[in-house]
Amino acid sequence: MVGNGNHPLDQQHYDASTLEEYALGQMLPEDEERVRQHVAACPLCRAELAAIESLFKQIESDLRDSLDQAHPGPKLSFTPITSEWRKPPRRVTWLARAQGLVPSVSTVLLLALFAVALLIVLPGDNTAALRSLELADDYDGPPALVAAATDQGVVVVWLEADNTEIVKHLPHVTAPRNLQFSADGAWLAFRDGRMLHILQSAGSGAHVQVPVRETADWSWSPDGLTLAYTDGTGQLALFDTRTQANRVLVPPGDNAWGQPIWTGDSQQIAYAVVDPLPTVASPRAQQSIWRVTLATGYRIELARNPRPHETLLVPSAWIQADTALLAWDASAGASGESPRLYRVDVNRHGIAPLNAGSQSQGTRLAWPAGPQDLILAVQSDRLVTLNMSTNKRTILPDQFAWPSTLDWAPSGVWVAYTVAGMPDGEGLYLYAPDESTLQPVKLPKGAAERSVAWMGPEHLFVVRQPQNKAVAEIWLVPVTEPGGAQRIMTNVQQPQTGPFSGWRWQDVLAAQILD
Repeated sequence: MVGNGNHPLDQQHYDASTLEEYALGQMLPEDEERVRQHVAACPLCRAELAAIESLFKQIESDLRDSLDQAHPGPKLSFTPITSEWRKPPRRVTWLARAQGLVPSVSTVLLLALFAVALLIVLPGDNTAALRSLELADDYDGPPALVAAATDQGVVVVWLEADNTEIVKHLPHVTAPRNLQFSADGAWLAFRDGRMLHILQSAGSGAHVQVPVRETADWSWSPDGLTLAYTDGTGQLALFDTRTQANRVLVPPGDNAWGQPIWTGDSQQIAYAVVDPLPTVASPRAQQSIWRVTLATGYRIELARNPRPHETLLVPSAWIQADTALLAWDASAGASGESPRLYRVDVNRHGIAPLNAGSQSQGTRLAWPAGPQDLILAVQSDRLVTLNMSTNKRTILPDQFAWPSTLDWAPSGVWVAYTVAGMPDGEGLYLYAPDESTLQPVKLPKGAAERSVAWMGPEHLFVVRQPQNKAVAEIWLVPVTEPGGAQRIMTNVQQPQTGPFSGWRWQDVLAAQILD
């Protein structure tokens, strides 16, 4: 039995080779019974065993299909076989014994078919499904990783100048949620079903699986070393990439919920507390926002929601040098309304409405806060930018259309955004708040712009949906070279809706620029 640190209580678990022996029935009776009892009580080993058994069944099924489709050649004759049956037995010589050690033709055929079945089942970068991504071989953007959901599972693609390649393929992951890279791109986290997957982005490195509920949420620390996650049961825990072990920060009984929000130094986390949890069909008795310090585990309530029956306040970003928080009403977002924004004063432990609204997609703001404490908001039916540090308010020009998605440049000088319902190739814009400069970005026709993300100071990744297709494409758009847009990937899945998550491109796509 091997302890791998995957369970919050640090229970020990069987490794993959032991579970494979168990699945194949190759154990002694007493060992088999011991494994059976452990698997019955351990959800992690049970999930691992289910995956192994599923793979074995798939191999067996493909092998049977291959054998069923095999037909004898036209010159096959059973006459030599029957004549050999009628011959009297002969003395077994040393030569006959030697010949018996050589595999028969049928055995060789069976092994060959088994190898073919393995090639069919096991992932490979040369399959037609992966080739259908049509990766650009003349990519000229910054080095980056892209994780995308396709009809053949999740793929991780390495992008650098004149080189694109698939570095990881997860064919059995068909419905991922909330794909997130660590800051250095070395790790990827996502949920599939009721399992949180935390794995190294390339090659056959570590792959940790943690049981969670559908309402689980997570975020990587700014230094890329730690993943914080709420598991949907009220627990807030950490996964350390250096030790590959979990540590509980907030026990389930304390009702932590939603996305953990890291401070810039990766030392503290803000999170919402909801009693009862939103999955319980009962009125909220209490709701507040808390902070926990990683080094000590010390927790403190930052502010209590004065109207828990009406609003569900969750933090979105630290502002003002980590002395305040931007929060929003997640219950309004879940009901399809524009959520109201709030400021949480960490020192005075108070919550104040901002008299401003925003847009949401599931458990995230569709208009996230940017560098220099800038946010886009709605005030009196007008789009404005608010500087949370200086309280400066700027009304946007009338030609600034309502964004469906947006992302701030690393410097905060520009914001890139997409507008729904625009003609193909005309749904992407850039806006400079300080200069009140609006710049449309023209793209080739034939596809509508759905989402945008900055990839360094000079490039955008734009998700586009071709006409009459249910899949999406990823385009590289250099902001300094008009007309230099380049399609780099096709056949990415469209996001789907789900409880407490809504639709968002983060469920099917993640990108991380590499320094």
